[in-house]
Amino acid sequence: MTIPVTRERIDYGSTDGAVLHGAAREVVDGAGTATTLTVAQSGALCVFSTAAGQTYTLPVIASRDVGTTFDFIATITGTGTYSVATDGAATFMGGGLDSSSTTVAEGGDTFTADITSTVACTHDSDVTGRLLGTHYTLTALSTTTWAIGGTMCGVGTLATPF
Repeated sequence: MTIPVTRERIDYGSTDGAVLHGAAREVVDGAGTATTLTVAQSGALCVFSTAAGQTYTLPVIASRDVGTTFDFIATITGTGTYSVATDGAATFMGGGLDSSSTTVAEGGDTFTADITSTVACTHDSDVTGRLLGTHYTLTALSTTTWAIGGTMCGVGTLATPF
């Protein structure tokens, strides 16, 4: 499927808005493999569902693809590494993840991704967010930058996934 340069609008601009019945989005389950996403999958929910680990690579973005968005969620606590990487060393992600620890005495933290140097979000231990419930969104801001935001779940003294 090719996404047209001029996208259709569901809403014609009325103050009443628009109603969309029966809409569903794609669910991508990498199932323990390395998965490279495509622009045509924009809007998909990408699932970390294999304890041994999963890797997603974001697509190359052309100027007409700005706004491409993916959600990521861990539906199982990992024992391996969950990661999301940009398409290359010159494409970066910026923003941040709030964190929650399952240890009652531990407070939440916020970890930020430097939009001039961060190329991946990697959950390689329980303190970097590979627990059930981690959920965040990446949106293409330009052909070389992605915004990241959401929440990671871990245990103990949490550490940055960036």
